[in-house]
Amino acid sequence: MLKGIVSAVMARMDAREQLRRVPLFKGLSNDELQQLSQLVKEQSYKAGAPIVEEGQTGLGLYVIRSGRASVKKQGRILNHIGPNDFFGEIAVLGGGPRTASVIADEDTVCYTLASWEIKPLLNRNASLTYKMLVEVVQRLRDDSGPPTN
Repeated sequence: MLKGIVSAVMARMDAREQLRRVPLFKGLSNDELQQLSQLVKEQSYKAGAPIVEEGQTGLGLYVIRSGRASVKKQGRILNHIGPNDFFGEIAVLGGGPRTASVIADEDTVCYTLASWEIKPLLNRNASLTYKMLVEVVQRLRDDSGPPTN
């Protein structure tokens, strides 16, 4: 039993350190990262498997732990992503359907944060929410290109 407890504690420490490298969680305190790491689940996807599908209801946020994936919108590849990249933040923060599909290019392992688990944490912790929101806004700005007149 003690071996199982030690293993679980080590897995949470590993998750916390992995989350520390994710741009979405940049600037979070050790305590905030620890709170998030308590919520993560690990999910594996085989090469070619959809991780999320465009138009479906978004139920969580994903962080790629290992592997690579393609982001597709209306069948067109928008981006290739890998370790420490994240997706699903819009579904967690704003709800609604997925804006793109993400397909595993190779065997891929993701940390997942279910919206019904992370939303209460975000509601309780304005500092954590604000730090994540700043990164999401920056990402949206980067993707939108220069303003037009």
